[in-house]
Amino acid sequence: MIDLKTKPTTLKNLRVTVLGAKRSGIGAAILAARCGATVLLSDAATVEINSQYITELQQNNIQIETSGHTDRVFDSDLIVLSPGIPNDAPIVEAISRRNIPIVAEVEMAYWFCPTNEIIAVTGSNGKTTTTTLLFEIFKGSSYEPFCGGNIGTAFSNLIVDSERSSHPHKIFILELSSFQLERIVHFHPKISIILNITPDHMDRYEHSMAFYLAAKLRITLNQTQTDYYIYNDDNALLVANLPTRCNLIPAGLYSESDKIITADASKIFFTDSKQYIERDRLALLGEHNLYNLIAALSAARLCNISIDHLQTALYNFKSIEHRLEFVTTIDGVDYYNDSKATNVDSVNYALKSFTRPVIVILGGKDKDSDFTLLIPPIRAHVKAVILIGKAAEKIRRMLEGIVPLHEAGYSMPAAIKIARDLAEPGDVILLSPACASFDMFNDYEQRGRVFKEIVMTMQKDQQS
Repeated sequence: MIDLKTKPTTLKNLRVTVLGAKRSGIGAAILAARCGATVLLSDAATVEINSQYITELQQNNIQIETSGHTDRVFDSDLIVLSPGIPNDAPIVEAISRRNIPIVAEVEMAYWFCPTNEIIAVTGSNGKTTTTTLLFEIFKGSSYEPFCGGNIGTAFSNLIVDSERSSHPHKIFILELSSFQLERIVHFHPKISIILNITPDHMDRYEHSMAFYLAAKLRITLNQTQTDYYIYNDDNALLVANLPTRCNLIPAGLYSESDKIITADASKIFFTDSKQYIERDRLALLGEHNLYNLIAALSAARLCNISIDHLQTALYNFKSIEHRLEFVTTIDGVDYYNDSKATNVDSVNYALKSFTRPVIVILGGKDKDSDFTLLIPPIRAHVKAVILIGKAAEKIRRMLEGIVPLHEAGYSMPAAIKIARDLAEPGDVILLSPACASFDMFNDYEQRGRVFKEIVMTMQKDQQS
């Protein structure tokens, strides 16, 4: 068995099993093999692995089993657990009974990270926006940024990619979910960021905000007095649970505390300079994005990124795919793809970003959410709700009588057609589901792409 009392530096001659054969699992398997391990990649489901990955897995002599775990899993010195597999899964409980060490993919990848320059971002909402924003900020700076984690590229793949670069100042910018943080041991970011904490994934955390918060706070687990923790000090839960071992950097809007970055209705200010950023020149809308901007700018200034560079980067920054992403205008109606809004609070923020009437598409796989929390913003901003997916009936029960509700079954084309028939010039049609996507799609990205493809085809057919 591997000894996790100290951070491992090699996997040579060790047997490593990676559970979960999707993006992060494949990345972990390849990295483990490159670091000397004999690797088994195992998935309980019938998974179609891209032929390109199959070739790379075979080149690294990685054994693959799908459609069920065999007892080969237990013949291991280390288990690397993909984030989508919960701790109470039978295979995980069986491994635990055998006392085989289990770590997250981001933990194992960290062992082989070539630098301690890591910015790790988590929170219930805004992770993708802030992480992507940081990546754009660090481009063209004195650093070479590598960006991924819970979005885009797995941390393990970033480690492999970084080996091809001789740049002297590499930095890793990671979006991390609570699932990824559950199984860290030595993972140690130079800068950690928690943007906010609101109810999410209650189905995984036994309906307990305390359990969910504890998973998020693990991002600071190994930070010391030379590290920084950027947190939203307008969030009471975060303020009540501050770590004690690292430097605290508040990044709220309303609290009276000393901040690196502040803002008013028109400008974002750098407190150590007379320079500022004009908000009306930014593509990111809404108060929620102002929080994301303050957190990202705080991290950048801690890394000594110049204000001139920050101004240029932000003024050139465009919208993020699947996050309040403008798609097109058809017959005076604007279409927005907010497929990344997989919880209630995220939809709340999205609806508040519009002053025009909104027709919103809600539904998908429920995460034990309380959809009644959407009643105030729906009353204020929404003229109709289109319901899709498995959660449609639950949402209907909770929103009945608040606004006209229309059901589209499990069909995105039907949802868009109903919305279009209801819309008038000046309205907004918004996909902002408040649910996971797995009842109809592989992930939120596929859901968003399908939405955009249908809308763009609709526009093309109209023009032809």
